[in-house]
Amino acid sequence: SSPLWLEAPCVVRCGAALPDMDASSGPSGPEYETEEQLLLRFKSNAETGLTSAAAEQKLKEDGPNALEKPPRPTLLALFVAQLLGFIIILLICAAVASVVVNATGNKKDDVLSYTTGIAIFVIVLLNAGIAAWTENQAGGALEALAKMSQPCITVVRDGKDQSVDTETVVAGDIVLIGTGDVVPADLRLIEAFDVKVAEMCLTGEPDDVSKNAKLKAKPHPGAEEKLTPENMCFSSCSCTNGKGKGIVVATGMRTRIGEIAQHLTGGKTAAKKQCFCLPDTSTSQTPLQENVEKLGKRIGVGAIAVCIIVFVIGVAINTRDPDNQDSPSWLYMILIAVTLAVAAIPEGIPLCVTISLSLGSSSMVKEHVLVRKLAAVETLGSASVICSDKTGTLTEGKMTMVHMWAGGVKYDVSGKGFDPEVGGITRSQGNTDANAEVAVKTTLLSGLLCCNTTLSKVRDPDTREEKWEPKGNSSEAPIVVAAKKVGWGTDECAKDYKRIIEVPFSSSRKMMLTAM
Repeated sequence: SSPLWLEAPCVVRCGAALPDMDASSGPSGPEYETEEQLLLRFKSNAETGLTSAAAEQKLKEDGPNALEKPPRPTLLALFVAQLLGFIIILLICAAVASVVVNATGNKKDDVLSYTTGIAIFVIVLLNAGIAAWTENQAGGALEALAKMSQPCITVVRDGKDQSVDTETVVAGDIVLIGTGDVVPADLRLIEAFDVKVAEMCLTGEPDDVSKNAKLKAKPHPGAEEKLTPENMCFSSCSCTNGKGKGIVVATGMRTRIGEIAQHLTGGKTAAKKQCFCLPDTSTSQTPLQENVEKLGKRIGVGAIAVCIIVFVIGVAINTRDPDNQDSPSWLYMILIAVTLAVAAIPEGIPLCVTISLSLGSSSMVKEHVLVRKLAAVETLGSASVICSDKTGTLTEGKMTMVHMWAGGVKYDVSGKGFDPEVGGITRSQGNTDANAEVAVKTTLLSGLLCCNTTLSKVRDPDTREEKWEPKGNSSEAPIVVAAKKVGWGTDECAKDYKRIIEVPFSSSRKMMLTAM
């Protein structure tokens, strides 16, 4: 199963806000504009597209078509961030005060007199180290969103079809999409031939959504709006069927997927900084962090108040150092007050909390749950009810074939994921190998010839490992993988069996027809 990403508690709607509503004119957006209006607004042409010069100028103005990723904090930055809590600052001040008091006292040459201050410093550093190391192990939610894109896409520029880098796509570009392509930006379709798009990254729904190029009628004010209009294709959604042409209306962080990225980075509040370089997390604290912060402030204020009262009373009654009666009373009472402050602050709280959360985080990693923020473990532990969409959240949103029937016989299909090199076909009764049986091979070949999905090995840019990955309809992927297990590859069959006619799958006919 895929890992879950947990962060500080928040409610995020996985999608974009609906267009601004105006009581007089109703909703507005590219889905309500005609093709001519869009082409005029973006100074483009449906047949020739943008010129290379115009595209280059727009790229300079709007920036690259990519999600903005704030620099990932280094281990050192995470370590320093752990030292900025109120109770931690109190402990550091207490440790410094303890060292100063002992350095100015009669036992300044005694090494053992500094053990309290040194012990507090060790506890603070150990606490910060554990928390920083744990948080550094997780992360990468934005990287996961960025991986949804593909490196190149076909656009129309200067009157010719060109393959360009997706980061160079600009508003007004005419983009051509087909089965297996990942939509590079938010598009308003102007041509669509049986186009279906997987919008799971926006809506969480596993079913492919049919798209068309029809102009969307404006609903009455107050009427319910659809999150993903039928004439729009959104960035990072994959085209699972058909082919289409669309004009780019939004790129980068202005897309729907870009709004989700803004939620992950904290939106507009992400620009806040504390101590010049560290992010401000005061608006996204967990209940545990808030309670520890409040406890630290109460203890700090209480300790300071007690110390001031003791100091005032001691000076008022002229209390002096019994070992040195000549020293002034105020100096002796300062030493007494600081000693009381050091003793009043519970230096064990941060370490106990951090160790407990680290153990909880380690336990969750064994269950394939990655925790980006250490304090989020407590939030999950205090939850009594979790309401979550299943597909893509609790599961991977991937289908695999486990059984098939051919010639009246039931067969079992084994394996893992989309790897055709793992597992095979066996008879359900007897568990005998059936990879070479004619009924199995012909049935899977027939299924493969009615699929537009391809299966190939791709290299992961991060791990540099090769893995099998289908491109196309998610419902066809299990058929393609099972066919590959018995030796039918998509590339080889496309060469040996030239397709003459194709009648696309229809939900009413519940079938697809091809002629070779």
